[in-house]
Amino acid sequence: MSVLLSLLARAASMAISLVCGVMTVRLIMGGAGVEYYALYTLVASLPGLISFSDLGSGAVLVNSIAISDSPREDRTIRAQLTTVGRIMVGFAGTGMVVNAILYLSGAWRVVLGEAGSIPGADLAAFVSLTIFCAGIPLGIWQRVLLGLHKNHWIILIQAAQGPLNLLLVWVLVSFAPPSAATFLALSSMLSGIVVAGVGFGVAFGALRPLVGAALRDIPRPRRAPGVRVMHIGWPMLVQLISAPLSVALLRYILAQSGTTQEVAEYGAVGQVFFAINGVIAAGGLALWPLFTRSRARGTLTRGPYLISAVFAAGAAVMCALVWAFSPWLFDFITDGSLDVSSATVIAFGLMVVCQAALYPLGMFLMDEAGIRFQMIPVALMTISTIVLALSITPALGAGGPVIANAASVLVFQVIPFAVYIARHRDRLMGVPTPPDEPAS
Repeated sequence: MSVLLSLLARAASMAISLVCGVMTVRLIMGGAGVEYYALYTLVASLPGLISFSDLGSGAVLVNSIAISDSPREDRTIRAQLTTVGRIMVGFAGTGMVVNAILYLSGAWRVVLGEAGSIPGADLAAFVSLTIFCAGIPLGIWQRVLLGLHKNHWIILIQAAQGPLNLLLVWVLVSFAPPSAATFLALSSMLSGIVVAGVGFGVAFGALRPLVGAALRDIPRPRRAPGVRVMHIGWPMLVQLISAPLSVALLRYILAQSGTTQEVAEYGAVGQVFFAINGVIAAGGLALWPLFTRSRARGTLTRGPYLISAVFAAGAAVMCALVWAFSPWLFDFITDGSLDVSSATVIAFGLMVVCQAALYPLGMFLMDEAGIRFQMIPVALMTISTIVLALSITPALGAGGPVIANAASVLVFQVIPFAVYIARHRDRLMGVPTPPDEPAS
């Protein structure tokens, strides 16, 4: 039921975010220009590079909350919340220090490629990342609600970010001086921290009084010492790092070898396909606590292969529809100011289909041994994506990084995950291990 709710919620939120995203692109391209949209998409995507702000430790919370019969009174969960909260506060502080070094050294202009030559681009990146880092500790709300089987709440709360971002962009484009176009990406960060604050408030109420108690414990390590969370956190961290390196980093690889036109094309097409991928991710994430709880109770009766096939087929249908209408669709999105090639659209479609097939398989492998297993395939996928992207992007342009990711996910994740599940079916299905026979 929670998977269906998540899919329905994501479908509704996708419609909202897609409309708002399209209007945002049209506003920026029509009011500021293609080069400012390229800068906007690069700066607004910076949080994707550091999406591992809990160092993977949040996986412990999701699993513990998912199997607890009374999470509000569970002292183990309270201690885990405190420990994960400390990790996130420390990560936020470290992120601010690194951000300051990048700004003072001028490295932000290098990272942003051709778009970094726009006056004030480095300052826009610095301010944007500062706002994001300030909101990192609030991000624990997603782990709490996911463990409580309320992934649809996460989706609906996050859906508010698109309209709020659109409103802020409209205000800047309509009423601010032209020089403010450099700072358009701040709208994404400001809307993000507002949404995180609302989500945190919902999680606070859903797990009252536990979250409040854990918050009070964060600055008191002697009175409330930390507990073991990184036994799952370290393997999970490998997966979390793979996301920014194999997806978010791609547009920065493109920025180094391509033009602002190609970066803008990547951003415009991604606006649609990342929304589709969001629907898939919503359904996939909802499977995690379901598989975990069913495995713990011995009620898991079916593997993830059929679900994986359904996810991939559904994604293929949606991507085919986008491709069929792509000439009209992207002409409208870009306000006629940008040429989008059919090859780029197909490349994004392949990436989304591969991700769709992967999600159910990965969520089925979220027990401790499964998370450890995923480290090597995920690491190989990440390395392969980066090497391939660097090799083929100069020749293929905006579609190059996306093809690199699709091929790497298929070879290094989908196939190995499917084989591993078949070989370890009894453990993953929660079949009890028979006791050792007595010695004769």
